[in-house]
Amino acid sequence: MKICIVLNGEIKDYDYINNIIRTSSYDYIICSDGGANHAYNMDILPDYIIGDLDSTDENIIEYYKSANVKFEKFPTKKDETDTELCIELSYKLKAKEIHLIGALGGRIDHTIANINLLYYIRKRGIIPKIISEKEEIYIAMNEEIIIDGEIGDTISILPIKDDAKGVTLKNLEYPLENYDIEFSRPLGISNVMTNINCNIKVNKGSLIIIKNI
Repeated sequence: MKICIVLNGEIKDYDYINNIIRTSSYDYIICSDGGANHAYNMDILPDYIIGDLDSTDENIIEYYKSANVKFEKFPTKKDETDTELCIELSYKLKAKEIHLIGALGGRIDHTIANINLLYYIRKRGIIPKIISEKEEIYIAMNEEIIIDGEIGDTISILPIKDDAKGVTLKNLEYPLENYDIEFSRPLGISNVMTNINCNIKVNKGSLIIIKNI
């Protein structure tokens, strides 16, 4: 089960993102409040629109209601962000993979919070990814993952939450073997893929992985 959540961050190239959404075979598309504005601009019909709806254009709300899109409206004053509510719904829908679109740009606090949500999602047993026109962002947690790309793609890795123990990097210009990376040190910035995929392993801890497109 693969689910796309469209957020209210920046989307500058609608054609690029629209093509990703339409070719990714998502089982469900969920809009987090103002993400519905982006979906409307891309002529995409979501399955759900969730949040307090304070960021969604009223005409777009009426349009999607007439198209029988499911709405779940919540109070403005609540403990969870609208995106957290979308993740909770995805969990109930038994998602195995979640892609967040429109998660970056705009307010820096929202951007940081959305990147941190990768940890929250992965902890629940779901594989997350943030997609933008310029980046794909992944998380590895006590595991090895393979990142597909092109030779020359830039890959950066950053520990999240704590030190990352036993980091091994393969098929990158600067490989590592069972290396401990201290939290907050930018040791893994701007590595380069030497193959069409690369292996990133962390024995203990978590790594945010950014592939620049």
